[in-house]
Amino acid sequence: MRIISGKYKGRKLETLTGKQLRPTMGVAREAIFNILSHGEFGVEGFLDGCRVLDLFCGCGALAAEALSRGAEKAVLIDINQNHLDTARHNIRHMGEEANSIFIRADSSNPPPARVTCNLIFIDPPYKESLVNNTLQNLVKSNWLENQAIVVIETWKKEDIVMPEGFTEVHDRHYGNCRIRLLRWHKAHGS
Repeated sequence: MRIISGKYKGRKLETLTGKQLRPTMGVAREAIFNILSHGEFGVEGFLDGCRVLDLFCGCGALAAEALSRGAEKAVLIDINQNHLDTARHNIRHMGEEANSIFIRADSSNPPPARVTCNLIFIDPPYKESLVNNTLQNLVKSNWLENQAIVVIETWKKEDIVMPEGFTEVHDRHYGNCRIRLLRWHKAHGS
């Protein structure tokens, strides 16, 4: 697996094998970043200076791609220490460790936010129905900046229920995966 674009384009990323780790395939990763940079958001340079939260980070491919394309900071969370170590290795190899925070925790129930983020990746294990609770807990833990974009990768047939404050703005299938982009609207007074 390699970084697709940006200042680290072509840089190889280490991965782990096994049922527990399923990195976002290249075609889906490229589609996600094309949509964020040039798609219906119409925000050229959206990634420049953004703060990224990569939940269920695995090898850190999504955070690495965002950092390569101009993200300012990345927070990577995974409960599996081997996954987190691999992600840290990949980020360190890029020279971006100073711009990254690594947290070993349950991604579906992240600890209180250290920084609010405007781009969140949720890529849980397939068929475990973790997205709904994850979205609710992101709100409770104050990770979401107003108007944040949340990118969710699930198994193609998995349904999710949008908690209050989230609006779906994109939904597409790539092989067995389904990519949905949501926008978070923080309610006044919360």
